[in-house]
Amino acid sequence: MLNVFVNKKGKGEELKWEAASFDELRALASTPALFGGTKTFVLSGAVNGDRQEEFLALAEAFAESPHTFVFEEEKLLKAPRTALEAAGAHICEAKPHKQEWKFDRFGVASALGARDRKRLWLALTQALAAGEKAEALGGLLAWKARTMGDATLSRTLTFMYHDSHRGAGDLELLLERFALTL
Repeated sequence: MLNVFVNKKGKGEELKWEAASFDELRALASTPALFGGTKTFVLSGAVNGDRQEEFLALAEAFAESPHTFVFEEEKLLKAPRTALEAAGAHICEAKPHKQEWKFDRFGVASALGARDRKRLWLALTQALAAGEKAEALGGLLAWKARTMGDATLSRTLTFMYHDSHRGAGDLELLLERFALTL
């Protein structure tokens, strides 16, 4: 059986194909296991490697083998894909998923450390738009103020948090006002 995984990991014994000759690979494909049963061999980067022609020539032998040969590739071009499909390979392609952009938490803290009101305000609005809680941002800013050794900023941020819970205003708006008056 011949399997090709694109952007996905196969399970089995890693086969060091770089050191194996063409005849050794053919013998491995055609020889059953000593005590019966089958083995799974994983070859990483072999199809797109320097010896591509050899592996494509052996594709039918791998497909007819009692063992399972798994090729892991980053990308599979059209010509090798066609040759492998003609040999009877099962091709499993994993689509890379897009990772959603999230804000940089420490960008907020570094903007406060630089006392850059514009960058701090922009970072706060991006964080709030990304769904970050105002309490977490207030705590992050208070932590940064303490590490800066600025007791006044730390006290202001702490009072702002407590005042928002007493009903003096929405913490998101208080943080934005703080950033613009820095």
